[in-house]
Amino acid sequence: MRIKFRYLLLLVGMVLMAASCHKKDEDKLYMEGNMDPQIPAYKVCGTTCVGHTGGITVPSSGVRYYWTNNYNTKDTTWMIEGGSYYFVVPDSLATFNVTETAIADGYYNNLYVSDVTSIMPWLGGSVVGLPEPVDSVQDARDEQFYHIVEIGNLVWFAENLNYYGSGSGYERADDIGFVTGRLYKWEEATGGESGTGLGGGPQGACPSGWSVPTNEDWEDLAKALTGKDHPFMTKWSEVGNFVMNEATFNGDRFWPFSIYTDFDNSAGWNALSGGMSQHDHHNFEGLLSYAYFWSSTDKDSGNAYYRYLYYDLPDFPFGYTLKDGPGFSVRCVKKK
Repeated sequence: MRIKFRYLLLLVGMVLMAASCHKKDEDKLYMEGNMDPQIPAYKVCGTTCVGHTGGITVPSSGVRYYWTNNYNTKDTTWMIEGGSYYFVVPDSLATFNVTETAIADGYYNNLYVSDVTSIMPWLGGSVVGLPEPVDSVQDARDEQFYHIVEIGNLVWFAENLNYYGSGSGYERADDIGFVTGRLYKWEEATGGESGTGLGGGPQGACPSGWSVPTNEDWEDLAKALTGKDHPFMTKWSEVGNFVMNEATFNGDRFWPFSIYTDFDNSAGWNALSGGMSQHDHHNFEGLLSYAYFWSSTDKDSGNAYYRYLYYDLPDFPFGYTLKDGPGFSVRCVKKK
């Protein structure tokens, strides 16, 4: 009986303790507000990244912020002072996360986790499998170099435009522009000017002497690649095979394997699946599966043409959309 009584006392004690803990949890409140440390999703290896604290509105005082990351801190957590914190991105290709925690007495903790992918923005670094470049041109505005290739009657950029004067990097990360270029709304790409005729597009966001391709420029590309006429407003059957490639980005294929697509890239146009943006560059989708490219030729006062690629489709179809709508890639072009 004495043993049973001891067990009974122990059980009662555990129940009371659990009830006490539950009551303490019930007394806690939830914080209000939105934390956003604004850490870029892609960052060049070895560079310094900055995170920003704040965003909690309730409680209005007494909030303490801490941060850690999972690649070099293990169990170490640092308190944030001064509103910002800094860390160096690893020298190797990796995806890691940074966790920011808001703590206040009487409140549940609030967490914000940011994923960061390190990149090496040169051939043989993050990008593997593209043909060795033969020629390049430098943009005098920011001193960036672009590989170029002669196809048909035109000289094309063999990579997407990455001019910082407008547009956005994927996931609003500037550094990924060194790999996939930036995404531009039509108005940003062309300066609001429609183009027509071979080499007759506006300079827009392109360097001096270069222009945003017209519908006729795109037709010239397709004919040079296939030896056949391809009117712009057709789906360009099988033409996608000639521009997609088997290159990889941090070890993942730019274009996932498909039994329908050859990924020939015989002319070295080097189409990369840079995705798209929407809602004034606040939503992003399609990286490593889709690519969209503007034409400077507009359809009407509110819409403009584009062409797109999808990894599971051998064609290179066209479409049209709002000039002030989605963000697409830009290939600059000029006459020989």
